[in-house]
Amino acid sequence: GGVAHACVRVEAFRSKHTAEAGMRNPSGRSPAGCTLIGILAMLAAPADAVRCVTPTCQCEALKAVYSDLQISDIHTGFPGKDADCCKLSDVRCNDAGGITDLKLRGGTSTPSGVIPLESLKGLVELDRLDLGKDSSSSISGTIPGSLATVGNLRDLTLTAKRLSGTLPAELLGADAKGRLEELKVTGRISGTVPASYCESPSPKQGESKEYGMLQDLELGDNEHLSGTLSWSCFTQQYLEELRLDSTALSGTLPQFVDLPRIEEVDLSETKLSGTVPGRLCGKPGADPSPLQLLKLSRIEDLSGTMPEQCFKLANLKELNLKRTRVAGTLPRDMDLRQIEVIDFSNSGLSGTISDGLRRSKSLRFLELSRAGVSGTVPSFLNSLSLDGPGASCRLVDDTHSGNFQCPLPMDVPSCTRIYGQEIDCEYDYASPPPPPPRGFDGLDDLSPGMMALLLLFCLSGAGAAVHLVRRSLAPRKSIAEAAAMALEMQVGDIKVVK
Repeated sequence: GGVAHACVRVEAFRSKHTAEAGMRNPSGRSPAGCTLIGILAMLAAPADAVRCVTPTCQCEALKAVYSDLQISDIHTGFPGKDADCCKLSDVRCNDAGGITDLKLRGGTSTPSGVIPLESLKGLVELDRLDLGKDSSSSISGTIPGSLATVGNLRDLTLTAKRLSGTLPAELLGADAKGRLEELKVTGRISGTVPASYCESPSPKQGESKEYGMLQDLELGDNEHLSGTLSWSCFTQQYLEELRLDSTALSGTLPQFVDLPRIEEVDLSETKLSGTVPGRLCGKPGADPSPLQLLKLSRIEDLSGTMPEQCFKLANLKELNLKRTRVAGTLPRDMDLRQIEVIDFSNSGLSGTISDGLRRSKSLRFLELSRAGVSGTVPSFLNSLSLDGPGASCRLVDDTHSGNFQCPLPMDVPSCTRIYGQEIDCEYDYASPPPPPPRGFDGLDDLSPGMMALLLLFCLSGAGAAVHLVRRSLAPRKSIAEAAAMALEMQVGDIKVVK
């Protein structure tokens, strides 16, 4: 009875999806799920679960997914043509042939339609699902909360610009139906970030303490995502990436931060406020922070003093405080050995270029314009990677020396030139530039003929004067220009308005 019941359930699943895809089983044989091995595996599964345990059955489920998304493999033509599912461009399998990864990243035609939840449920061993990057996806609709229950899903990426709606609470965290550890969502998502997303789920029997714990939360580029972020998002012991850039998220950054594994933080272009938490760059006395990226640019209400430990991160590759009110003095013993990008432009930071940057051999982007950094431009900048394709060094925002001392070292051309011009140390940038020379100096420069024309204008109106100027003076460009300027001058008690 149990064997028959298991076979019927697999056959029902397969029949349903092959019918949706417009396909039949021409052989008339029993489905592959009803082999002895498949039956034994199904009997070991929960009684209320449809277990598509064999590679053949999962391949049938994948056909349904491809059909629902209206896509085909660019190399094999699957699902229109038979193919080994484990050899498809965007599919990865385990050693037993079970489908574990489905990442639509260029190996298929453009996906469209809505998220095919029912078809995806047949991929019972799926660990990672990526339904395509926003530039090559037309998937629309909303995100079903039960998507987290598909297979063994731990990594979900939905970066389609047409996705809308809100973030389902049951997708991640304490209220989740599954065990997602990584969530990346980009689109037209609105609403707020559920507080439960950063609340750790209770471990189930037999699970390791790390299983199901949040490791990666990326919700950037959702301009309508608003509200505040739960403080618990800053105390996640296993969190490695936190990206919330280009959203309308607001609130004050908490000062108590405990993210021992954090590697990337991007909060740029949000409505957050407060000061930079010192613990964001590591706890005193703890192991060195693994932080590699810290982007806080264009947060208008971010102020206070930059914690000194943020300038001494051995693994940091990018530090961006552009267009913030963050202040503080650059430490002389700055130690950013792996740094590639530094952008302090339009910030309140001051001090001098630290000699500690001498060790930053990978530095390829240095932006200090409109900040309070001053002093001598060190010659060692020429030994870094600031020259060449993709590199940039911008110390000022005009062709003058800004706050830096002259003479500027000529052996650092990438940093002492702007728009292809050498920075002028003699330029008095504190005084406004002189006005450009005018075409003439006043009525004394006008000929008698021009004076007569001007009088005609004043006495008979603009129409006749303009007609006469166009007819008799147009070939004489310089005089015509003078006449046009004369129209704005006072003659006697008459004010002529052009």
